[in-house]
Amino acid sequence: MKIRLVDNADIPKWRALSHEYDCYVKEIVSDLAKWYGGNDTSPAFDDYMQSKIEKSEAFIAVDALDDCLGIVAVSTKNNRITFFGISHKSDFPTVGSALLKYALEKLDVSKPIYINEIVGTDPHIRNNVKLIEDNGFIYLCDSTENGIPVHTYAKSPT
Repeated sequence: MKIRLVDNADIPKWRALSHEYDCYVKEIVSDLAKWYGGNDTSPAFDDYMQSKIEKSEAFIAVDALDDCLGIVAVSTKNNRITFFGISHKSDFPTVGSALLKYALEKLDVSKPIYINEIVGTDPHIRNNVKLIEDNGFIYLCDSTENGIPVHTYAKSPT
């Protein structure tokens, strides 16, 4: 496994990875237009991806064939992990741990770090939450992201 910057050629991989999570979002809302289309406070997904690529704030884990194993994106400005997705075809513990560690190395650990996770009971979502909590994040509050209910977690400064 290799972790590298996401580039424009990876956008179809990022879209495909995001769509792996659609089934969990559909448990909460039936219309994914808000999730991908953005709103007054969040950009459309395509605009978001482009922004993260331009700012060098998105990272992809790939295998030897350059297939996507997972992607993490951060906001250094807001000290936040803004996207965390592990392919259902990947070894979750290995890829998830590596990407989360990589993201934390890009952020300022002397300040709180935030991450949102989709509300859900599916084992894949529970794996995400367990990994987040095992890395020192604690539940902070409920929120919404592009009209979708999420739990917000925070990691205290070290």
